[in-house]
Amino acid sequence: MIKISFIVINVVLAIFLYFLNTWYEQQDIKIQKINKKYVSDTRKLKEIKKIDNWLNENVKHNLIKIPKSTENADINLIHFFDTHAKEYSFQVEKFIYKDEMAHFLNIKYSISRDNYNNLFKFMKQEYKNGYLFIKSFNIEKTILNGELIVVQPYPSKNKKIKKRSLEDVPQ
Repeated sequence: MIKISFIVINVVLAIFLYFLNTWYEQQDIKIQKINKKYVSDTRKLKEIKKIDNWLNENVKHNLIKIPKSTENADINLIHFFDTHAKEYSFQVEKFIYKDEMAHFLNIKYSISRDNYNNLFKFMKQEYKNGYLFIKSFNIEKTILNGELIVVQPYPSKNKKIKKRSLEDVPQ
């Protein structure tokens, strides 16, 4: 009788340990998913902090340099184009066009992939008077080409300022 009860207790314990192990594995999988989400959210928050720091360092002081007239805004865009035209094989895709708060210039560029220094310099390129967007970035056999949008803000004559988003940039 003691042997039978001992065997029954061992079987019950074995079944209990099996189900406990299964439950533990399921909980471990849930915890790993939660940890991945936490790590992902933490990375996003760090990126937001980097972007915020970049905005404070680069954008805020640029807004002080906004030209006083639309002619000066155009001159800044043309000067940027002329300065880098030979270096990056600039071509005007869409000449200066404007909305109520900024002037825009779409520029096609072409850079040899063999010239690493020129390529690196292009990737670090800044437009100190406004903003620079890489609209397209195509890599062919030996050439990197695409399109830039150069944005030159200027003071609006209208006192009403509506909220803007990236989708508002004319294409």
